[in-house]
Amino acid sequence: MALRAALLLSAFLTVIGMVIYVAGDGLLPKELADWKAGQDGADEGNAVILFLLAVPLIGLLVASYAGMFMYKKWAAWLYLVLELVGCLLNLQGPNVESGLAAFISETHTLLAGAILGLAFFSNALEPDQNS
Repeated sequence: MALRAALLLSAFLTVIGMVIYVAGDGLLPKELADWKAGQDGADEGNAVILFLLAVPLIGLLVASYAGMFMYKKWAAWLYLVLELVGCLLNLQGPNVESGLAAFISETHTLLAGAILGLAFFSNALEPDQNS
């Protein structure tokens, strides 16, 4: 039950985080918004690559959520790999985000740790224990 609740909250935070990331430039001070706009225009090739990576990664994330809802251990491993890939994507360069976006991101990171802890160190993925 706790794992499923955490998965639902994680999915909600993921969607909210994406919306804030796309529409969040209005939350930045003018100087940072201008700097970010200048950086975004210079890296059009990176934006295309990031989009081409994001589409399959989001599909795999949905598969991992669905798999953990159905008590599949492989889904926990997939989720772990996706979280590690997400951490590595943060290394692509400087990232400017609003305080709200940072709060959502950090909350999601903490929740991902809880999900991984429940998935690997409890009996949450054993269907007999969760009926």
